[in-house]
Amino acid sequence: MITLLATLALLVEPAHWETPPDVTRSDYPTLARDLRINGTVTLECMNNESGALTRCGAVSAKPADAGFQQAALAIVFRGRVAQPAGVPFTIELPFDILTEGDEPLRQPWEGPEPGPEHIEAARAFTDSFYSGSRSATERSIRDWKVDEMSPEKAALLRSWMTELYPDLEAEKAWQAAGIARVLALHGVDYLPTKKPIGWDVWYAQVSQASPEDPALIRNEMRRRYCAAFDCVSGLAVD
Repeated sequence: MITLLATLALLVEPAHWETPPDVTRSDYPTLARDLRINGTVTLECMNNESGALTRCGAVSAKPADAGFQQAALAIVFRGRVAQPAGVPFTIELPFDILTEGDEPLRQPWEGPEPGPEHIEAARAFTDSFYSGSRSATERSIRDWKVDEMSPEKAALLRSWMTELYPDLEAEKAWQAAGIARVLALHGVDYLPTKKPIGWDVWYAQVSQASPEDPALIRNEMRRRYCAAFDCVSGLAVD
C-alpha cells in the first residue's frame, strides 16, 4: 500500500529537471517559430538509474494545436532527471526562448542603388534559385502541417495566406531587388555560388536590402492567428 501511494504521489507531483534539454530555435514547430509563439508541454515519463529518460508521452501542451507536443517528443530525451528509476512521473518542458509579440521592422536601405549589371545578375541568380520552388503559401501549408489541422482551421489559414502572402513571381521580384542592392554594395560577383559567403549571412543581407519587409506580413498573420486561436504559452511570468 505504501509503495502504491508513493507511486500515485509521483504521478501527481511534477518532477524537475536535473539537466533540462537545451531547446533551440530550430526545435520549435515551424508555425510557432514563424509567429513567435512560446509554449510548454506536460509529459509523462520514466527514467533509468542514471536519470536518462527511457519513455515519454505528451499529455498536454499550451498552446494546444501548435505542434509543441510533437516537438517536445523529439527533444525531451536530451534531458536528465533526479527521480527513482522505473516510476512514472510528470514533467514540464518549456519552449521559452523566443521574444513574443511583433517582429521588429528593419531599417530602410541606406546603401547604393543597383545599376543594370547588378539587376541583370540578380535576376539570373533568382531565376535559377527559384526554379521549381513552391510559393510562400505552399511552403507554409507544408511546414505548418496545415493539412493535418481541422478543416475549419485549415481553411481559415489558407484564406489568410492567400490574402497576405506574395505569389511566387512577386516573391522572386522582391528577392531579385534585394540581391541587386547587395551586389551594388559588395560587387557583382558577391554571390554564394561564386564567393566563400555563408548562405545564412548572405541571405540575411538580401532580406535587409529587399524593398519589402516580410516582418509586416508575419506580424499581421500572428495577430490574426492569436486572435482566433490559443497563443497562451502557460509559461510562468516573473
